[in-house]
Amino acid sequence: MASVADLVEESALRSLVVDDSVWEGGLELSGTGAVHLISNEPMRVLAEVEDGGGIAEVELASVDDGLIWTCTCPDGSEGRACRHFVAAALVTWEQAPPRR
Repeated sequence: MASVADLVEESALRSLVVDDSVWEGGLELSGTGAVHLISNEPMRVLAEVEDGGGIAEVELASVDDGLIWTCTCPDGSEGRACRHFVAAALVTWEQAPPRR
């Protein structure tokens, strides 16, 4: 089974996010230091993303059929890809060990 970092490589992640504004919002958050990885394990990542004075909690997990995620923001709570998910995924990828 692939690790979370393998599943959030930028091109794979981009295919999961169809809304350009969500993608751009995630890029902005990831670039400003808003993401704090609480737990960064191969199969599960927990993150807090600071956004406008509030904190969204994000979980990314590798399962048999790919990547699943949750976020405590309104969009994420409804199962939609949100900027917090994108930001946490991008930071997870950036902090992953180099690939061979």
